[in-house]
Amino acid sequence: MSQAGLMLGDTSGGVVELPRDWRDDVFLHGFSKGLANLKSDQELLSYLGVELRGLFQYVLSVDLFVLQPLSGELMPVGSRGGAATLKTLTGLARAGAGGSPGRLVDGPRLFRGETTPSRASTMSVPVVVDRSAMALIVVQRTVTAPDFTRSDLQSLAAVGDRVASVLPRININALTAAAGWLQSDMASAREIQRTLLPTLGSSFGSVRVVSEYSPAYAVGGDFYDLLDLQDGRLLGMIGDVSGKGVAAALMMSRVSSELRQLGMQKVSPADMLTRVNASLQERTRDDRFVTVVCVSLDAKARRCVVANAGHVVPMIRRANGSVIRLSYPSGPPLGMVPRHIYSQQEFALQPRDIIVMVTDGVFETIDGQREPCSTMGTCRLTDLIAHAPHDIGEIRRHILDAVGTAVGGPPDDVALLGMELTE
Repeated sequence: MSQAGLMLGDTSGGVVELPRDWRDDVFLHGFSKGLANLKSDQELLSYLGVELRGLFQYVLSVDLFVLQPLSGELMPVGSRGGAATLKTLTGLARAGAGGSPGRLVDGPRLFRGETTPSRASTMSVPVVVDRSAMALIVVQRTVTAPDFTRSDLQSLAAVGDRVASVLPRININALTAAAGWLQSDMASAREIQRTLLPTLGSSFGSVRVVSEYSPAYAVGGDFYDLLDLQDGRLLGMIGDVSGKGVAAALMMSRVSSELRQLGMQKVSPADMLTRVNASLQERTRDDRFVTVVCVSLDAKARRCVVANAGHVVPMIRRANGSVIRLSYPSGPPLGMVPRHIYSQQEFALQPRDIIVMVTDGVFETIDGQREPCSTMGTCRLTDLIAHAPHDIGEIRRHILDAVGTAVGGPPDDVALLGMELTE
């Protein structure tokens, strides 16, 4: 073996194009037939391992790397030692002939073995589809074996050409399998998220409660919660994380958990929002924000205390059918303004009052506008609540029916929480 690793290239750093004059018709014919039955990159790696050990002597390992389309990284397929092999070869390629940093996927490369430090003879060829490298095949000999030759590299290049003819199909199979796994995984995530939301009973003493949660996708960023603080006192919370999908769901889980912990400590609604806002500012590095409204209900005293962080204003349906949109100053969404101090306001309640709290997915779907109507005015949602029977279950049904039949606009997460004084 020589004392230096060599790369098949000229002194200017360019890669010498190998002649395609090697033809082992018997091997290539059988090899191509076997490729036709492969369905995954794992099967392709196993097949290459068997076939190339038959084609070349003293083979220690056969590795397959797939180029990731977005990052441009070469990722090993089912090989624990693949990452170390790739790191070594990348270093050799960067220090290759003529000082060229040449990339491994630029063309076939031959690296001769060394005795000090001990390194086996290795060769690699890219798998090129439509003039773009999609994968890399690397074959390594045992340390004591003779070096691979230029003829060996030509043989491996011919193998790479055959692999290129089936790789797009195998990639499609892999994407299909991944999509199936993702669909199953997201279904599990949806069920887990639902278990994190409270399963509410129909009543808490003299207060009837209803809820609804429906994400636009498998998981979402809307949430609600209800804490029974005993002695006729309840704490209702509802919120909406900006965005949709997994990222919003993860943020939702964190914020709802922090709010619940503070609520169980009987922290006031305003202080709850202030503390969570400070926590988000300290630990969140993106521009995601959360709208939340907290309603502390005292059924015996017939009063409620409300604190709002940029969320849809709660509504009260009176027994006479009138609907009041609670008018009070709302603070900014959580995570938007550092060190903001939130305020709260107390409202008197009447017998049989119904408090309705929704996320903007409900409001915007029904009203078809981005900005909620004024607290003193009317809108479709308040009209719908006003014309429904005076029953929290019926109001919930009317709202969900309206959301379900609305047409236009992208889907959004939907959440609802309602509380009705029964006396």
